[in-house]
Amino acid sequence: LPIDGINGQFADGYDIQIAKHLGAEMGKEVIIKKIEWGALIPALQTGDINAIIAGMSYTEERDASVDFSAAYYVSDIVAIVRGDSDLVAIDSIQDLSGYKVVSQLGTIQDSVIDQIEGVIHQPGTDTFNTAALSVISGDSDALIAEYPVARAIVNANPSLAIVEFAVGFTGIDENELSVSVAVAEGNSELLGEINIGLLTLSEEIRQTMMDGAISRSGV
Repeated sequence: LPIDGINGQFADGYDIQIAKHLGAEMGKEVIIKKIEWGALIPALQTGDINAIIAGMSYTEERDASVDFSAAYYVSDIVAIVRGDSDLVAIDSIQDLSGYKVVSQLGTIQDSVIDQIEGVIHQPGTDTFNTAALSVISGDSDALIAEYPVARAIVNANPSLAIVEFAVGFTGIDENELSVSVAVAEGNSELLGEINIGLLTLSEEIRQTMMDGAISRSGV
């Protein structure tokens, strides 16, 4: 879909496919706005946008400002490392002790990095793509991300690899790994329409959307 107000730029990805599906189900035109992560909730509160469909997870802090829909995706937390690194063989988050680890600022993934004892927690980046470039360049050793983001990044950068943890992060509410649509607090009418639209998404459709988005992705 074209990005509103920016000539020649388009947006794609799993969240965009969800937005298109909801727009079709609700009979509404979908207009995509390019907004920095930290400005999304303020934009929702001021009415600049009607909904956030951008991989946002539930947290108590966010829930105090917005209302969340039912989840449209639930993910695991993984690491992205260079494919030629010894880190490809690790299976515990504690195996990253002493290494430089990065994630996107303001995300659940960034907040849990300090569970790794002795970790060198790199400053959070503006996007996961920027964090991936940090790993590619060697400025960081590992990137913590949710699985779909990791798949897209590794698909676009074959020199990187995904590490899944047998012993992972703890104390994370399942809701915090669930991706939902956020609307302005109290907008029950829109929230209800969105939840009805999400009910029409079968697991097969969701997986097809995800696979297609990953195959088209690039960093």
